[in-house]
Amino acid sequence: MYKILTKKSLTPTVIQMEIEAPLVANKARPGQFIILRVDEDGERIPLTVAGTDQKRGAVKIIFQIVGSTTKKLDMKKFRCGKHRNFFAYSSWGPRLM
Repeated sequence: MYKILTKKSLTPTVIQMEIEAPLVANKARPGQFIILRVDEDGERIPLTVAGTDQKRGAVKIIFQIVGSTTKKLDMKKFRCGKHRNFFAYSSWGPRLM
């Protein structure tokens, strides 16, 4: 599972998140895709990598709320402090060579 590091509404239906995924952050480049599932039974959705921060091990994604899965993803809340929500059950990114 992956932690939400930041969450920001760019518009009412466009959301930017940074997720903690150090292995992906070290290999991914903007424009590549990650595929994630919001929960164990969720569908796999591709999301474009909008940026990475290798020092923090973070991958930035931007998505538009258009269906049930992106709505579920948006409903994951970010809280500062030691209790951050987990958001993705699983994730696949660029090949980790």
